[in-house]
Amino acid sequence: MERTYTVDEIFAAVRRRWKVAAVVAGGVLALAALVIARIPDEFRARAVVMVEPFTPHPELVVPMMAPQSLEEKVKSVRAQVYARTLMATAIEELKLYPKERDKGMDHAIEAFRLDTEVHAEGDNAFAITVRGKDSEVAARAANRLAELFIEGNLQVRSGQVTRTREIIGQKLAELRGELSKVEGKVSAYRQQHADTLPETMEARIHERDQIARQIEQEEMFGKEAHHRLDLLGTQPFGKDTEVGRLEEQYDEMRARLGKAISALTPEHPDVLALRREAEASYSRVLAARTRAAQNDLEARRMNEALKRSRTRVAELEQRMAGVDKLVAAIPMTTSQIGELNRDVEMLRVKVGQLISKKAEAEITADLELKSGPSEFRVLESAQPATLAASPNRPQLLAFAVLAALALGCAIALGQELSDRSLRSDSEVDTAIALPVLACVPRLAVVGLPRQLSVHSENEA
Repeated sequence: MERTYTVDEIFAAVRRRWKVAAVVAGGVLALAALVIARIPDEFRARAVVMVEPFTPHPELVVPMMAPQSLEEKVKSVRAQVYARTLMATAIEELKLYPKERDKGMDHAIEAFRLDTEVHAEGDNAFAITVRGKDSEVAARAANRLAELFIEGNLQVRSGQVTRTREIIGQKLAELRGELSKVEGKVSAYRQQHADTLPETMEARIHERDQIARQIEQEEMFGKEAHHRLDLLGTQPFGKDTEVGRLEEQYDEMRARLGKAISALTPEHPDVLALRREAEASYSRVLAARTRAAQNDLEARRMNEALKRSRTRVAELEQRMAGVDKLVAAIPMTTSQIGELNRDVEMLRVKVGQLISKKAEAEITADLELKSGPSEFRVLESAQPATLAASPNRPQLLAFAVLAALALGCAIALGQELSDRSLRSDSEVDTAIALPVLACVPRLAVVGLPRQLSVHSENEA
């Protein structure tokens, strides 16, 4: 049956074998002290870089890069410091990690990254810490990393501003080309639909009113001519009526005059009276013929005028139909021109915005060039450390003491557990499972060490 030990028994066992525990602990402590003493010193150099963001007045210059959060800034700075180009430059200039460089630059860069730390110092400052066995080398490495970071950042920002200006310039040229094309489309469309432009609406309506008045006048002229024709038709001056009747009267009068001349003398009063009547009748015939000719001429004139009026009205109505067609097409033309003008206006707004952004980029570039060195500066240069940052030998010795004591106690307890001696009646009960009949007490004799009688299972 496996034995169990109480805390008091364990302490008692350790006290009984304190020499073993002391020897083991002493040996472990001596070995640990030797190892701790041989651990090389490690120094840390810390350089603080101030990154003061450039913040001109927002009404003067609109920022071209969005502000970053603190976490994003830390990641950005760490990525720049850990960049292969920057670290390789520092390694080559300062002749760092010669053993790793013999294996390859990648090994040296990886070792340099493991020995370098980047963390934020407030909102706008960053600390670059470099660990090394030589305090002066670590300080030079930290300072050089800070300088390279500042140089690279200034180059990057300058490149960003330059690329931004170039991109804005290219986009501005593209938009100006598109604007020219759209303006050309508007001009061509206006030339193609010059008769239905929106600005001709008033002129078309005025032209239509004029044509309507002309039609009304022509219709009035036609009605008047038709009325006069009607009047000419009702008057008794026709050739078949008035002239014929007067000619018949004249013929009768001539017949009567001839009979009178044949019967009477030429100087007879009746003959003279008939001659006068015949002459008057002939005068009436001539007047009637003249009036009939005039009426025929007037009728022809009125018919021709009526015909011209109808032709003119037809032409005017055709012109009015054409004007109405143009007026009806003006809204469609206006809509199309409006859409094209909206495209032109949108492109003009974009061009204006890009021109403004280009001007802002020029101002920003000039301000970046002048104020760039003041935005990035080394706030605190790394100095060679006089005290090693690690190892912490007192702390390591304290841990070594604890570990040595624990190991010594563990070995002493292990020896105790491997010892099968019985030292109490409870152990006898546990070991042989028989009742204890008697126990021999501890006997102390002057000059002799204490002894405990151990009874075997048979003696018990």
